[in-house]
Amino acid sequence: MNFATPVGQWVFLALLFIASLSLVWLFGRYAHAAGLLDTPNERSSHVVETARGGGSVFVVLWTISVVGLSFYSDIDLIFVQLLLPGPLLVAFIGYLDDHKHIPVKYRIAVQLVAAGLILFVTGSYSTINLGFSHIELGLLAGTPVALFAIVWSINLFNFMDGTDGIASAEAIFVLLFGGVFLWQAGGRFLALTCWILVACVAGFLWWNWPKAKIFMGDVGSGFLGCVIAVYAIVGDKWYGVPVILWIMLYGLFFYDASITLIRRTLGGQHWHLAHREHAYQRLHHTAKWSHGKILGGAIAINTILAMTSICSYLTASYLLPIFYVVTILTITYLWVEWVCWRS
Repeated sequence: MNFATPVGQWVFLALLFIASLSLVWLFGRYAHAAGLLDTPNERSSHVVETARGGGSVFVVLWTISVVGLSFYSDIDLIFVQLLLPGPLLVAFIGYLDDHKHIPVKYRIAVQLVAAGLILFVTGSYSTINLGFSHIELGLLAGTPVALFAIVWSINLFNFMDGTDGIASAEAIFVLLFGGVFLWQAGGRFLALTCWILVACVAGFLWWNWPKAKIFMGDVGSGFLGCVIAVYAIVGDKWYGVPVILWIMLYGLFFYDASITLIRRTLGGQHWHLAHREHAYQRLHHTAKWSHGKILGGAIAINTILAMTSICSYLTASYLLPIFYVVTILTITYLWVEWVCWRS
């Protein structure tokens, strides 16, 4: 197989999908045998014990693929240093948390170290490219902002992984179209690693589709949030891909998680404690929507956001599209409020 050709790349991605599909099934059998199960409680959205930690499969497959591709392509080692240490550290602490609860302060500490490793490779981050404007943060403010963005993305994905298929589908949308932007900007290797992860996550989604047979766990959700943040920061800093495009793609998770966090904080609640106050959770628990119906709605919204981001990129117009995105998400959120209030 000649990986340098488009046909070879498509065949490789198809093989990765099949490998992920098979290995997730095997991992599910192992999880049941080993007692690695998510037991329902009063905050859960599922009612039966379900295997968890399945994200380990796409983490391992992606890691092996990135290392193999780096040898095959003879690319600069800096890309491997960028993609592997930080996200894998986040995956590792997530794996430990899946097996035995790790206190939040230790998880955050490890996530900060991982973010630091990423920024050590990328170098100082002092300017944010929003497409329609550049925000000059300076060296002193830029690094803390970038650290916060990476850690927030890690936890954001973890917060939003609470109904069948939603986190997997979100990752596929963000990475698929984010890879297109990186490819067009000249980041061919990074784009390929995006699409490799899409293929791996798609294999997992087969089993995570409602009714889910397996959950990705913190090992998968934290890893995905970290990797997406890496692509967004590097796409901006090294390839000039405006961060606003990633925010559009990431809009569904970013909006719901951020608004929910603000509401909980203003209400005097601890941000890190488990709850079911996200919009998608309230649709399930209050409005009695099924997991499939919620996932279908999420896919529909993500399709709109993806098309908006593509139009924004093609026209080099960013201010009006982000206004459309915020408007769509605000109307959707208020509609969820209304639906839940009527229920």
